[in-house]
Amino acid sequence: MSIKRTMGLRRVVVTGLGMVTSMGLDVPTVWQKLLAGQSGVRRIKAFDEKLMMPYRAPEDFPMIGGEIVGFDLKQILQARKNEVTKEDIKQIKYTDRFTQFALAASLEAIQDSGLNLEEEDPERAGVIIASGMGGVSSWEESMLKLIAEGVRRVSPFLVPKMIPNLAAGNVSISFKAKGPNIALSTACAAGSHAIGMAFRSVQLGEADLMAAGGSEAALTPLTITGFYRMGALATGYNDRPEVASRPFEVKRNGFVMSEGAGVLVLEALDHALRRGANIYAEIIGFGMTGDAHHITDPHMEGAKRCMRLALRDAEIKPEEIDYVNPHATSTQVGDNNEANALKELFHNATSHLLVSGTKSMTGHLLGAAGAVEAIFTILSIRDGVVPPTINLNEVDPKCAGLDYVPHQARKAKVRYAMSNSFGFGGTNACLVFKHFDG
Repeated sequence: MSIKRTMGLRRVVVTGLGMVTSMGLDVPTVWQKLLAGQSGVRRIKAFDEKLMMPYRAPEDFPMIGGEIVGFDLKQILQARKNEVTKEDIKQIKYTDRFTQFALAASLEAIQDSGLNLEEEDPERAGVIIASGMGGVSSWEESMLKLIAEGVRRVSPFLVPKMIPNLAAGNVSISFKAKGPNIALSTACAAGSHAIGMAFRSVQLGEADLMAAGGSEAALTPLTITGFYRMGALATGYNDRPEVASRPFEVKRNGFVMSEGAGVLVLEALDHALRRGANIYAEIIGFGMTGDAHHITDPHMEGAKRCMRLALRDAEIKPEEIDYVNPHATSTQVGDNNEANALKELFHNATSHLLVSGTKSMTGHLLGAAGAVEAIFTILSIRDGVVPPTINLNEVDPKCAGLDYVPHQARKAKVRYAMSNSFGFGGTNACLVFKHFDG
């Protein structure tokens, strides 16, 4: 008998998906473009329109990113709810962009799940929405106002706009969810940590259903400047932004920042079956580790231990994994470390293992990346197709030895799949999903 059954842990399934990215404002649109190998990276329109950049920026300063153009939460609410209430208008007016992304993605996920929340016990429904940066755009704009115009020009809603837990808070309020209501801020692993912790909450019986994921809206001059000064961003691609993000490619030189949100609805299996829910996949494993090594440079051993713990939690062997959606940001050290960790962990099973870096199309959504990529991993299981790694013209010899599904999506039977996320501070998260077969 398995340890999980001995402990009386509940099985947990995914019943709803929601997403907002630079490739589209809903899951079907983004998934279709992803399988077609289309990039959502472009020149940042907001910089040009608002004349926000460059502030004496050097010639190689990146003016590109996965910017969401045309996002209007009011229009999304009108289309999905057929009405916009006074409370909705207030919420739109007094929330940061990252919270609005989370609200849009959560609404899609809840509707996709088929849940009627009025029939659910609100104390058994919870929310965990992560963000690496929170309302950084509100903070930045308010700081400029403070300097130029004085204290009274700063909005009294600045704090509720910028603190990272207000995405979870607003989603909880919108859906009257009175169970666990928390936010995580573990850099680029935050979205995966949120899903993993929501998995644990349902598994342990703290809630029957959870909306979990991540949201980020950090395409601001100061944030991009900070990453640029670290030497972390791809440069030299302002005239051809769609080829800038190139995981595992020999000529890669950094990641491309993006914005957006991804939210999943997780339910206890018995709860989902009782209401006849559509089940996308089962979540069966979660691992998290710390490198205890360096604030920004990842360590291969931390990543490998994280994957091993997730596999142990899932009670499966490495050779049973068919597909890995890696963290793969397109940085030199990060991609090398992850590739080598994968090769060491799966050393006897790499012949059938598929690994595709979807950040080659989405860019890096920071705290939302893990949630968006978990959705891609789940859809690969559902549809039996693995998205490609685009811009992979020549694999870095240090990363060679794995099948990165270059250029074109590939049909494949995916029964077990893994999604990795690693963040600054040496924080790691790994999720394992399984095809649901009863």
